[in-house]
Amino acid sequence: MQASAARAVMHTVLGRGLTTPQVEQLAQASVSKKIAAGQTLMSEGERPSGLLFLLQGNVEIFKQGGDGQRQSLAKIAAPTLLGEMSLITDRPTSATVVAVTECDCQLLTRAQFQRLIGSDSLAAYKLVVVIAGIIAERLGQLDRKVLEPRA
Repeated sequence: MQASAARAVMHTVLGRGLTTPQVEQLAQASVSKKIAAGQTLMSEGERPSGLLFLLQGNVEIFKQGGDGQRQSLAKIAAPTLLGEMSLITDRPTSATVVAVTECDCQLLTRAQFQRLIGSDSLAAYKLVVVIAGIIAERLGQLDRKVLEPRA
């Protein structure tokens, strides 16, 4: 994916809260990654490498069940963010993410994120607001799923 196309998709993911120069700052702080279908992007319980902007492709998210079996939680299509909780909390990754198709990503490492925060980057602070919105939306989806009547 060309750099200009990647930045356009990043802007779509981040929404209207960030200006073009702020998206550019985040893009410059991140690195491009191409992930082949079947490859693992993140592994449950491991230290995260950072925030992934999934720009193109599809992934499946798995969680280890109490019985030791891997259970599918969701299939997600680009564009979206992955690894947002670990970026904020510095905790191990909560699920395994596997590429279903070839994926184009931008990786913002935790170290780069911390440098942006340390330099009082408005883009980094606005990214936190975007992440909070995504986490709130996913929590709402989980609430609705838990409250669904069982057949």
